[in-house]
Amino acid sequence: MAAATKLTRQAVEARIEELLGDGPPDAAALLAFAEFVHGKPLPEKVLTLTELKASVCRAFGCRTVAELRRSSDFAMANAGRTVNLKTKADWLKLYREWVGVPRAERGRSGPTCINGIDVLENFRPWHVFGLKPDEASADDIKEAFRRLAKEHHPDQGGDPRVMERLQKMRDSLLAFV
Repeated sequence: MAAATKLTRQAVEARIEELLGDGPPDAAALLAFAEFVHGKPLPEKVLTLTELKASVCRAFGCRTVAELRRSSDFAMANAGRTVNLKTKADWLKLYREWVGVPRAERGRSGPTCINGIDVLENFRPWHVFGLKPDEASADDIKEAFRRLAKEHHPDQGGDPRVMERLQKMRDSLLAFV
């Protein structure tokens, strides 16, 4: 908390104005402000196995894992692949796919990361392409793909796996527009 006492009122007000300039604050903006006042990033909360299971079950309208296993929605969502529910890694994979990107995995950087998430671990095309589902047109999707392809194409030194994932993301977005 020593870092917080070194802040001036002027610096705090300037940061508040900056955050409000982007519109009403959301959870991410409030977290950024808390970290600004704290003077360093706050420790990440790692999801427990129980939390992962409960979140995935809720995503499919189930109360228990047994109910999830019997769910036709869950079976259809995972058709054509074997889903193993025995390890935390299995549940984390399902969480990433059906619930969201765990907070501890946001803000990453590296050759397989775009907009703070690892595209090989998380299939979040709207986030990766930087588009809003209710506003984006097919042309917006194609333009965002071209912009990312220029940077991540193997001919430009990018990872072929990332490029393949970007193509799948583009195709999935275009299917819904």
